[in-house]
Amino acid sequence: MKPRSFALLVAISGTLGGTLGGFGATARADVSVIDNDKTLDVDCAKDPEVSLIGNHLTVTMKGVCTKIEITGNHETVTGSATVVFIAGNHNTVTLEAADDVTVAGNDNALTVRKAVKRKAPKVSNVGKGNQVTQPK
Repeated sequence: MKPRSFALLVAISGTLGGTLGGFGATARADVSVIDNDKTLDVDCAKDPEVSLIGNHLTVTMKGVCTKIEITGNHETVTGSATVVFIAGNHNTVTLEAADDVTVAGNDNALTVRKAVKRKAPKVSNVGKGNQVTQPK
């Protein structure tokens, strides 16, 4: 019997560490997208943790997610989250609200309009060539 692979995993609660090959870390998310060229709407009230591993994704979040991890490339992401981690490259991320954002990837465009609970969003930009826009 030929093994099947799953391109889109939704509402998972297990670990993906062994499934992701080169990714040594264990990922836990309510929505994980490990496919390419997909468009997805996420309801953060139902699925508060989102992991985007594929490439060329367009994802729109409704509500405020707990955590968004973007490790894929060429993604367009809009929404709000308490914590956001961007390790991929060439992504466009527009956040209506976020408290803690880390940009470790390169050549990303990030816009954060306001904080969720903090007085102001905290953005750490350790990558190269990123364009970050946030309130002053």
